[in-house]
Amino acid sequence: MHLIYIDDSADEKLSVYSALALPADQWRTAFAEMKKYRQDLRRAYGIYVYKELHAWKFVSGRGDIADRVVIKHQRVSIFNDTLDLMTRLPDARLFNAVFPKSDQMRAFERLINRINRTLQAWGSHGVLICDEGNEGAYTRLIRRMRVFNPIPSRYGVWQGTQTNWRNLPIDRIVEDPFFKPSDQSYFIQLVDFAAYALLRHENPLASKNKYGLHESFNHLNPILVREARPRDPEGIIRP
Repeated sequence: MHLIYIDDSADEKLSVYSALALPADQWRTAFAEMKKYRQDLRRAYGIYVYKELHAWKFVSGRGDIADRVVIKHQRVSIFNDTLDLMTRLPDARLFNAVFPKSDQMRAFERLINRINRTLQAWGSHGVLICDEGNEGAYTRLIRRMRVFNPIPSRYGVWQGTQTNWRNLPIDRIVEDPFFKPSDQSYFIQLVDFAAYALLRHENPLASKNKYGLHESFNHLNPILVREARPRDPEGIIRP
């Protein structure tokens, strides 16, 4: 069984998703490592242990996050260190999807299909834990995909049929998605960092490039689920 934490990030061009898969039997160890990391940040930078860290605000220098000033260069260094922490969580894996801004729900649908297929390969099942905000849309989509989930053939028609699609309901996602406010979940905050790193990787901004944020996503290379899209060198799910 895997717990799969999902969050998105977006700008005027792109909508991106990241999904962090953690084995359920490793959750306590992962949580302990995450809590220790936040305590280390408190000692080193004065960053409050239970303060929500929201990626774009964090790297932009916004928010009352500490008992002292944490300058932008320090924040970017912490941002990258946090991505490195994700790669050290036991057996963590990271799915990613990038779509045009107008295709947000299709991006989520494709992400879920790839998660489902990968869970089949892993011989596992998954529970989805999402940030609040799209409860109705996500829940309706998952319920529909359990019954009707048309998958087009990459070769034009499915072998042995005369159709270019097959109904392949998802069977590895347990229950409806669960929703948690991001300020109450270290792991959703982690995935928010990953999604923002992906956004700046795919759509760099000069104002952020000077801090190296366009290269931050590279820190996540060790845990990328490249099998989610083998044709992409980073396994990123695309249209």
